Amino acid sequence: MQFSMHLRAGFAVAAASLTFLPVAEARSDGAAQNAGSGEASLVAAVNDVRAAHGLQAVRVDPALVAVARAYSATMIRRDVFTHGAFAARLVRSGARGPAFGENLAWGTGPLAGTSAVMRGWLASPGHRANLLRPGWNRVGIGTKAGTFLGRAGATVVTADFAGS
Repeated sequence: MQFSMHLRAGFAVAAASLTFLPVAEARSDGAAQNAGSGEASLVAAVNDVRAAHGLQAVRVDPALVAVARAYSATMIRRDVFTHGAFAARLVRSGARGPAFGENLAWGTGPLAGTSAVMRGWLASPGHRANLLRPGWNRVGIGTKAGTFLGRAGATVVTADFAGS
């Protein structure tokens, strides 16, 4: 069976005037609220990488988790792999910035696992920059499994970052 992994990175700064929407409070302990084990594992891996580079951990923001999960489900449902207008999507969701970043990945089999996703993101300059941005202090990761781009058993991952 052939496995594939595809990555996309994006970054945008939302205007400060767009960040007045209310946002759910992030948990101070950084735990992933109601996250699946794959999502929690990815959050832990993101924080491990950040710690290894002397950066503060990002904490889970429920508003970012909700939008990340919804977007992974949208990509599966529409059979597309694109960021679209992700900063606008995040602001509409109630996330607060003022800056946002997004990493996407998808894979099947072992290439859908935490280690493979993190290796792929770290090998890509855009993804690496998102992971290691010093100003990020919040994250939401959402995964969705299903048939994607003709591959059964695929997992789509959306990681949304916020901060300065």
